[in-house]
Amino acid sequence: MSDPFSVPPRLLADFLRKILASRNLSLADVFRASRASENRLAHIPHSFYSSLRKRSFSPSLYQLLCLSQLSGYRLVDWLALFGISLDDASRFQVAFPTVRTVELDATVYQPDLFVPWLYDLSEPDFTSSLAPLSQWVRAGSPRRIDSLSRSGKRMFRYLKIGSHDALAFPDLLPGSIVRVAVGSSALARAPIGKSSGRRLFVVRHSGGIACTRLFRTEPDKIVLCSRQLPYAPVELTVGAEGFVLGMVDLEFRAVAAVAKPVVSARLERCRLPGPVGPSLPASGAGDFIQRARKACGISFREASARTRIIARELHDHRYYCSPGALSDYETRKFAPRHIQKLISISAVYFAPIADLFGACGAPLGSAGSRAMLAEFQKAARSRSSQEKLFRFLREMERRFGPLPWFLRSAASSLFRLPGISPRDVFWIGDSSEPKHPSLAGVLFLIVDRRQKRPRASLSCPIWAQPLYVLQRRGGDYLWGFCRQENGILAVYSPVESAKPMRLRNHMDAEVVGRVVGMVRRLPKTGSVRS
Repeated sequence: MSDPFSVPPRLLADFLRKILASRNLSLADVFRASRASENRLAHIPHSFYSSLRKRSFSPSLYQLLCLSQLSGYRLVDWLALFGISLDDASRFQVAFPTVRTVELDATVYQPDLFVPWLYDLSEPDFTSSLAPLSQWVRAGSPRRIDSLSRSGKRMFRYLKIGSHDALAFPDLLPGSIVRVAVGSSALARAPIGKSSGRRLFVVRHSGGIACTRLFRTEPDKIVLCSRQLPYAPVELTVGAEGFVLGMVDLEFRAVAAVAKPVVSARLERCRLPGPVGPSLPASGAGDFIQRARKACGISFREASARTRIIARELHDHRYYCSPGALSDYETRKFAPRHIQKLISISAVYFAPIADLFGACGAPLGSAGSRAMLAEFQKAARSRSSQEKLFRFLREMERRFGPLPWFLRSAASSLFRLPGISPRDVFWIGDSSEPKHPSLAGVLFLIVDRRQKRPRASLSCPIWAQPLYVLQRRGGDYLWGFCRQENGILAVYSPVESAKPMRLRNHMDAEVVGRVVGMVRRLPKTGSVRS
C-alpha cells in the first residue's frame, strides 16, 4: 500500500482553499501568478476548484510545482494530497526482475511519514547462535522514519543484480539487492598481481554496471574476473574505459528459488572495451526516458505489461502506459499529462524519480521546502507515540550504518513472503561462521513458517539446497540443509560437522519454516581465495 495521505475528490477543493489561506493566498492570486509563468503547462485556471471535484481529474506535474512554489509547501506533500507517493517507484523497482544490473532509487522522499515501528521487549543477546527477533522486539505504534538519528557520513548506493551479470555468480545471485559503500579509496583496495581478492567491486564500463572481483595489473589497469567460471578476463583502463564506483558490503538475497544467471556468448570471447565518457544531461523528458529504457534493456511491450501490474496494485488505471504511449513519450520534451505515468516509467526503467522530474523541467529542488501543516494531513501522521525504547534499531544502525528504509514496503515482494513480522526474522550475526562460502557473513534469516515439509533438491549443489530453521525440544533453534525420511529429520548444519544430525520430527525437534531470504555481510578481507 502507498503511504500518502490522499483526500477524497469531493473534499479536495475545500482542502486546497484552506491550504492556500494558510499562506495568505487565494485562487485568484494563484491564477495570476501561474499566468506569469514561462511554462504555459503550469497555468492554473479559475475553474480549478470545480475541476477538482471530478473523480477523473488530476492536476499536472507543472501545476502542482506551481502550487508548491507559491505556497512554499513541499512538492511531495502536494503529490500526497492527490494520492501519489514518489516512494512507490522504488517499491516496484525492487519487485521487478532486471536483465542488467541497475541502480535502485534508495531515496526516501517523505522521511516524516509514520511507519510501523519496532520497540524493545528485552535486552538483545547478540551472542545467540540463532534467535527470532520476536524475543527482543515487537511491532508497536507508528513513528516517523526520521526519528531514528542518522549515524556516520558514509554514502551507500543500492543495486539490483541482473540476470545477465554473471561475473559475480555464485558470490551474488540474480535478483539480489546489494549495498555499495561509495568511496574514493575503493580502487586502492583492489589487489595488485595476478589473483583477485575476496572483495566484490562495482565497476561502470561501456556495457553498463558489473559486480565482480578484480585485480590490478598496473596502478591504472583493472581486470574483471569471475571466482569460479572460465570467462575471458576483461582489462579496463581506469578513468577511460571503466570507473570503480565502490565495494559491495551487504546483500539482501532471496533464496526461495535460487536464480542462475544467463551466460552471454560474448563472455567466452576476449573483447576490446569501449571508452566511457561523461554523459551529457538529457535534453528533455523524452531523451531521459529513452536513455533509461536502453540502460535497463527492456522492451516497450514488457514495460507496458509491468505498468499494468502497477496500475492493478495501486488501483488506479492512470499508472498504465500502453506500448505506443511509452514510445511516444520518448519524443516529447515535457512530462505526460498524468503524474502517475511518471511513477510507472521510473519504476519499470529503474530511473530515479527525482532525476526524471528534473529532466521534465520540474526539479524537486525548485519546489517549496516547508512541510505541510499537520491539520491538512492524515490523522495517523500527526499521532505521536509515547513508546521511546528502540535500542535494537539504534544498535543495528550503529553496526551497519543507515537502515534501508526504502525497502520498508518492498521486502514482502523481494522475499515473496506477505506480512513479514519480527517472528519471521532470525538473528544469526555473531554465531560461528558457516563452512559454505555462499553462506558466509549471514546476519539475518527470513523464514516462511507456512513451509514445514523439508524437501531436498537432488539437482542442486549443496549451497543451493533449501534451508530450514528448526526448534529443538529444549527451545533452542538450529538451521541448515534438511530432509525428512520416515519421520526422521536429517539436518546438515552449515556451522557444525558435516555429519548430519538425526532428529525425530515433532519429538526431538519441529520445523519452524523454510528460509526464503537472508541478509549477508560480504567479506572485507583482501586475502585471496579460489
